[in-house]
Formats: sequence, structure tokens, C-alpha cells
Amino acid sequence: MEDRIVQDITINADLERVWDLVTEPGWWVPSDIEEPPDRTPGSQTVRESVKYGRFPVEVVRLDARTHAEFRWASQFPGAELAPGRTTLIAFDLTVLPDGVRVTVTESGFAHLDASDGVREAGLRSNTDGWQEEMAGLKSRAEQG
Repeated sequence: MEDRIVQDITINADLERVWDLVTEPGWWVPSDIEEPPDRTPGSQTVRESVKYGRFPVEVVRLDARTHAEFRWASQFPGAELAPGRTTLIAFDLTVLPDGVRVTVTESGFAHLDASDGVREAGLRSNTDGWQEEMAGLKSRAEQG
């Protein structure tokens, strides 16, 4: 089974603006409650909504203005983060003459403690979801 999703988008905005947006833990998960972001590696933020449920997001690593990593349990709404339940999301930023390319990679689907059907459905759903979220990121960044 496929283990990862890789997508990228070019955003016509400055690096600082894009970095600020992609390093907000869980920005890709709708939340009914907005809290100030804690970008400290090892910290967890909970994104929660009536429609989608509760999703803890852990900051794994931030490399100044180039790379950010987070863990979450997209296929286990409401569950705490634990081995076998999480995928790793990495954002890589590259400065281009016309903006910033953001590449998102979500990996770990093949190693989830779930049935093949759940893992494959998660991969499909998140593939579509990243297309929407990256387009939304572009829109927010370019609006300033």
C-alpha cells in the first residue's frame, strides 16, 4: 500500500508570511476554538470541532523557515497520539523568484494499527484534503 502523500503549491507571498501560517500546529484541521499557537517542539495543540471531532497535533520539529513537522491521528478522531495511530506531516519551504513553494508530505499510512480498508480510505481522504488545504493556505497567504 502507498505510505505517503506528497503535494506542492507555489504561493506568491513572502517567506515570513508563509512560515507563520504553516507552523501553526493543526492549521489544516477546522476548529471551533482558536487558541494562541504553541510552536515548541514536543507541545500538543488540540483542534476540535463539532463537525470533525477532536484531533491532538504535536509539534515534532521546526527548522527555521525551511522545514516543519507535526504528528496527528487523522484516522483516530478523539484518540490521543500514540505509536500506530499517527502519521507525520512535513512541510518544506523553498524560496523561488515568484514566491515560496510549499511541499507537504504526509507519511505513515502503511504503519497505522488499522485495517487495510481504513488505511487506504485515510490515504485517499487526506490526498483530497491536502489539495483543499494547500489551496486555502495559498489564498490566506496571498491575501496577507
